[in-house]
Amino acid sequence: MMIFFSRPEYLILLLAIPILIFFHIISLKSVRKKAIKFANFEAVSRIKGVEIFSKNLTILYLNIAIIALVVLSVSGFSITKQVNSSEMSFVLAIDASWSMNSPDIEPTRLEAAKQAATDFLKTIPEKTRIGIVSFSGSTLIEQEITDNKDDIKRAIGDITLNPVGGTDIFNAVITSANLLREEESKTIILISDGQANINTLQDIIDYSNENKIMIHSLGIGTQEGSIEETGAVFKLGEDTLKTIASETEGKYYNVQNIEDFYASLNEISGVKKKRAIYDLSLYCMIIALALFVLNFVLVNTRYRILP
Repeated sequence: MMIFFSRPEYLILLLAIPILIFFHIISLKSVRKKAIKFANFEAVSRIKGVEIFSKNLTILYLNIAIIALVVLSVSGFSITKQVNSSEMSFVLAIDASWSMNSPDIEPTRLEAAKQAATDFLKTIPEKTRIGIVSFSGSTLIEQEITDNKDDIKRAIGDITLNPVGGTDIFNAVITSANLLREEESKTIILISDGQANINTLQDIIDYSNENKIMIHSLGIGTQEGSIEETGAVFKLGEDTLKTIASETEGKYYNVQNIEDFYASLNEISGVKKKRAIYDLSLYCMIIALALFVLNFVLVNTRYRILP
């Protein structure tokens, strides 16, 4: 289970809590000054039915809880949970940027990815629905969601390197999510060396969480990298891929050879989970309202103070 906020910018309103505590302390001091004007505190307490020097912090706790709940509500407080899925749908998002031409996985990262993705089709149930996208600086839909394995296999084979444009993982996730929009299970298998240089990592995570997408990421390559034909050295950008998988409740797999490819894809094909997101904003507001009513009753009865 994970916690996230669809409008996290409103969390800054939690700073109202220390301000509330400060004014509560000031208010208590003011009440004490008024109380010292009376000679017989016990008599005043019996007549007024109040506790002048009450150390009970119930009202303060209630006010803190009310503020916290309201802030959580306006911030879009939600939790995610993995639940069983009766159907499985995937989008294979395959990195086709120039760094995937590195030969540290023979014959190259891209060709190894294509071969493993093709063999992956043999391990999944017959009616599993799969879409294919390739991405570099832009994203191409190679195959819409389908259970026709011949079409999927052909789409994988058609993927070619794109020598320009960088690696836009964010756009690849958006495109994949659009393909999965009508599917029960929204799972992306992101196959990349992690050399992302367009958009921010947080954008990817936020978009995936808001759209109930689980991302399994396969990091292709070695930490040392290798020199490809132009003389460039491309190392595995593992941290990016690890974070994407972790923050979307998926898994990260380090792929350093073709056997790692098969092992990771076989494990993913056996995972029959999807992400369910529960928005708790309304419940937080209802509880805050109930506490506000309780607070109002207590302030005007048991914890009423001297005028």
